[in-house]
Amino acid sequence: MNVQYTQNNPKVISIFETTLRLIKDHGFHGTAMSKIAQDADVAIGTIYHYFPSKDDLIVSLFQYCGDALNESIFESIHEELTYKETFFHIWKGFVKFYRENVEMFSFFEQFYSSPYYKVNSYETNESISGQSSILKFLTEGIQRGELKNTNVEVLACIFFGTAVSAIKGVKHNKLKSNESIEDVVKIIWDGVKNK
Repeated sequence: MNVQYTQNNPKVISIFETTLRLIKDHGFHGTAMSKIAQDADVAIGTIYHYFPSKDDLIVSLFQYCGDALNESIFESIHEELTYKETFFHIWKGFVKFYRENVEMFSFFEQFYSSPYYKVNSYETNESISGQSSILKFLTEGIQRGELKNTNVEVLACIFFGTAVSAIKGVKHNKLKSNESIEDVVKIIWDGVKNK
């Protein structure tokens, strides 16, 4: 599968955006290729030109969303930030991205709970969704003595788990302000920093 969506192919982007909306409303199984074609205003053959199967479309969409997340979080990091400031920036960027991209958040939630993730777990963990960059960042923090010397996967669970919980808290009005988000990331930092 070699889709050059990074070159801003309008048809592929339209297919991806339409698929995201439909999956949010109907789930993976309730989203037919014919409905994607209809709503994206492209011929069904156009979809199959880029994606040989629905499975290929879903996995490519996962990569597209992951690349968007990664770019959003890491594009504005400045070298002059301390490790702690960068930690806060990345975590808050993760939360902000999903608050602003509800369809992608819904898609990721479904993807990680689906057979798509299990079948493609090596690829998705290694190169997709910004996780690789965040794992490298957390590993660097351990090596530099900024974070507790523990398994990086433990830190990743805390990092991602609290971010997802905060996103849901905002969605359900349990966290009502940016101050609450700031309080959450301060508590996380206090728990993972090397004292």
